[in-house]
Amino acid sequence: MTLTKKQAAQLCIDALNSEQKLKQRVLLVAVNIVIISVIITFLTSWYFGLACLLICGLLGQFAHERMDNSIQARKLLAIKSLKWEKTELENPDLLAKLTRIVGL
Repeated sequence: MTLTKKQAAQLCIDALNSEQKLKQRVLLVAVNIVIISVIITFLTSWYFGLACLLICGLLGQFAHERMDNSIQARKLLAIKSLKWEKTELENPDLLAKLTRIVGL
């Protein structure tokens, strides 16, 4: 997949924004899982609540890993299309450079 420089920069910006949102959503999902498990525990018994906690935690972990892999793949594709080194991802001025390329 060949991307123009502008498309690759936008893809990298989107991936960086998605990475920040993912951290917030993980916390939200974890809180929801605990609340639902506590409600199930009070309505039924403790082992159904524990089972809900374990199953939902496993599904949440699976979803997080898939999203994280997708974000990392998009960042690497964008960096490769820009013909930059992978070490550029740790650059604190990366977002500013990408914004200049996109021209926002």
